[in-house]
Amino acid sequence: MVKRISLLIIVCLFIGSVSTACYDAVEVDDEVYALVLGLDKGITNKIRVTIQYPTYKNSGGGSGGGQDKKAGGGGMEGSNEAAGTNIHTIEAPSILEALDMYGMAVSRRVSLMHMKNLILSEDLVKEGIQPFLAPLARFRQARRVVNIAVVKGPAQDYIQNNTSNIGESLSKAMELMSVQADNTSFFPRVTFYNFYTALLSTYEQGFTAYSGINDFKQLPEGEQKTESPLNLDNGYEPGRIPRSGVAKREFAGTAVFKGDKMVGTLNSEETRYFLMITGKFKRGIIDIQDEELPEYVIPMDFRLSRKPVIKGYFKKGRPVVSVSLELEADIGSIQSRIDYEDRNKIEKLNDDAEKYIQERVTQVIGKVQNQYKSDIFGFGQQFAGYFSNIGEWEKFNWNSHFQEAGVNVKANVNIRRTGLMWKSSRVTDK
Repeated sequence: MVKRISLLIIVCLFIGSVSTACYDAVEVDDEVYALVLGLDKGITNKIRVTIQYPTYKNSGGGSGGGQDKKAGGGGMEGSNEAAGTNIHTIEAPSILEALDMYGMAVSRRVSLMHMKNLILSEDLVKEGIQPFLAPLARFRQARRVVNIAVVKGPAQDYIQNNTSNIGESLSKAMELMSVQADNTSFFPRVTFYNFYTALLSTYEQGFTAYSGINDFKQLPEGEQKTESPLNLDNGYEPGRIPRSGVAKREFAGTAVFKGDKMVGTLNSEETRYFLMITGKFKRGIIDIQDEELPEYVIPMDFRLSRKPVIKGYFKKGRPVVSVSLELEADIGSIQSRIDYEDRNKIEKLNDDAEKYIQERVTQVIGKVQNQYKSDIFGFGQQFAGYFSNIGEWEKFNWNSHFQEAGVNVKANVNIRRTGLMWKSSRVTDK
C-alpha cells in the first residue's frame, strides 16, 4: 500500500513538472503582429495579400528600413508610408500560405493575433469572398472581433494611406475610428464574426462598413459668387466627402452583400436609417428643414429610445413586415429663431420630424428591396417561426421572397430637450 501511494505521488509530481511549462511561448519581439490584413485580386496568383505591422521602435517611427516606398516600407506620416509601420504585399494561392511566404523576406514570423482590421477590395468582393474568408474562420490566430470593411480601389493602396492623424499609435487610432460608428452612425461597425455568420444565414444577408481614400479634390476652392445653397440630402460615399485634412482614408456608408458577393452600397445618410431599423443606431445629428422658413434648418440630436419593434406575418400568402421605431431627439439650434419651445409648436416639430424619419426609412427599405434584393435588415427572423422545421424554412427560401414583401413603417419621435435655451427670441436691428 505504501509503495502504491509512493508511486502515485511520484507520478503526480512528474506530470505536474512537465505540464506547467509553456511549450508554445514566444518572446514578444520574435514575431511581427499584423494590425491590418488587406485582400486584393491577384495578377500572377489567386490572391494578393497586404499586411501592415508596427516596427519595434518608438511609435513615431522613422524609416522601416530596407524597403523602398513602392514596396511599402515604414516612413513618416504624410509620405506614402505609415508612421512607425512596415507594409508588405505578396501574391499567393491562399491567405495562409501568404503568411508563410512572408518568412522569405521578413525576419520574424507574421502573427494575426493582434489584427484590428480586415480590408477587402471592392473588385474582389464583387466576384465572391467566401473562398477567402473560410480559411480565416478556421485559422486559430484570426480573432472573430476583427473589424471588417470593403474599400473602393485596391486594398494595397488603401493600406499605404492608413495613417494616424491624431497621436502616434496607429493601433489606437484604428480602434477609436471604429468607435466613430457609434458616435455618428455614418457607417456600421461590423466584426468578422457578424459578417461571416450572416453569410451562412438563411434569414439575413451580410453587410460591412464602406471605406476609401479621399484625394482632397472634392472641396471646391475660390469664393462663392452666389448665395450658398441648402442641401439636406447630403449622403456621401468614401472619396466623395468635400473635405481636406491629414488622413486620407475615410469611412462613409455600407457595402451591401447578397450571398458572398457585394451587390451595392448605401451612402452615409442612408446608413443611418438602415441602422435605425436594425437597432444599431446609437446617435446622430440630423438637420430637419424649418417648415415655416424653409431656408433654415433645425439640427436635432436623434437616438433610439428603445429597440425597434419588428413583426412579420403572411397576408393572403404575401409576407408583410411591420416596423415601429421609437426615437428621442434634442434640439441643437433654431436658426430661424422661431419659438419652437412653445408647447404647440414643439408638437408640430415632433410631427415634422416623424414624417421626415418615416419617409427616409421607407426609401431605404425600398432601395434595398428593389435594387439589391438582399435582406440586410434581418426581416427573415420574423418569418422562420411560421415553419414547423428548418427543412421547410430552407425550402421556402426567404431571400427569394424578400423583394415581394410589403413593409409598413411607423416612426414616433419625442423631443425631450431644447438645449440651454427655453425660449428663442428674434434678433432685432439696432
